[in-house]
Amino acid sequence: LPRCGTAADPLPPSKALPLSSIPAHHPCRAAPRLLCIGSLPSFSPPSPSADWLRAARGAGIGQRVLWRGAAFQKAAEEVKQLKSQPTDQEMLDVYSLYKQATVGDVNTDRPGMLDFKGKAKWDAWNALKGMSKEDAMKAYIAKVEELKSKYGI
Repeated sequence: LPRCGTAADPLPPSKALPLSSIPAHHPCRAAPRLLCIGSLPSFSPPSPSADWLRAARGAGIGQRVLWRGAAFQKAAEEVKQLKSQPTDQEMLDVYSLYKQATVGDVNTDRPGMLDFKGKAKWDAWNALKGMSKEDAMKAYIAKVEELKSKYGI
């Protein structure tokens, strides 16, 4: 399986594959700031040196960003596995935080007057206008954790 750099599994830049050699369907294509080594099952990543961590942070990669991305993806999978369906408002909160974290501010027109579900989703997302992607990611992870404790997984 492809492996990407995370806080628990950091990769030095010298081990990363060029983005052009990563398959189009791989998550690293969607989030190119993650360091990917492709399919190398025998690779055991070394502990990052202080120099590498400083360089990664300078490049905007850093362990915190990599960890949050991994935790966000994990939360996105876990929310699909809840034992029971959350309320409509909870689902709108999850949807809007996910969209704000992945897309940013609303970038589409408001749906037509007969699309009640689409309008509710658009309004919930639009209410988060101005929130940074990183803050939305943190709030999304916290919301999923809350839902996991409320509904179980």
